[in-house]
Amino acid sequence: MNKGKIVIVAGGTCDLSLYRDILKDAYLIGADRGALYLADNGYKADLAAGDFDSVTKTGLDRIYENSFKVETLPREKDETDLEYAVKHALGIPGGTIHILGATGTRLDQTFSALHLLKLIHDKGRTAFLYDSHNRIRLIEGKVSIKRDRYKYVSLIPYGDRPVKVSLKGFKYSGENIILKKISSMGVSNEILEDEAEIESGECVFLFESED
Repeated sequence: MNKGKIVIVAGGTCDLSLYRDILKDAYLIGADRGALYLADNGYKADLAAGDFDSVTKTGLDRIYENSFKVETLPREKDETDLEYAVKHALGIPGGTIHILGATGTRLDQTFSALHLLKLIHDKGRTAFLYDSHNRIRLIEGKVSIKRDRYKYVSLIPYGDRPVKVSLKGFKYSGENIILKKISSMGVSNEILEDEAEIESGECVFLFESED
């Protein structure tokens, strides 16, 4: 099965009305309460998966009514519901993976979700994580990005080692810039051209932010 894109909706803060273009014609996975978000917004999940401990009996009934397949996971397990959903998505050939609702009041869950981008990256797949103000991905090598609604761009190394990056088309551009995780050197840059280029020797988080 390949619909060209896969969308995972997690149970964090999420306004699905902001992502109609992303949700259209996608393979939809609802992770725990994310499956209820899909149902409440008129979408039918291809898969709903989770322990559903944050969902009421009425909500769970709605999930079953509005999902092609439901997998109930044990509450005590070694992976989050979102990680399970990501691994399922990786089993579907091709397609960019878009993750919604992975951020919110639980900073530990947000931090864990960010690092799931590395799991996806290591499988050779492209993934984006969104909230109402940010688009986040993990990049390596040469990447071009277009100037759009996201005004600010930040780069933060994934690992502990310093990373050498080259930037073109940014307010702060340059060759062989050294980024360190313990430094804010790569935070809050801006795209000046219609398209900018990033070249990185190792994995870095690319944050694109509206404010």
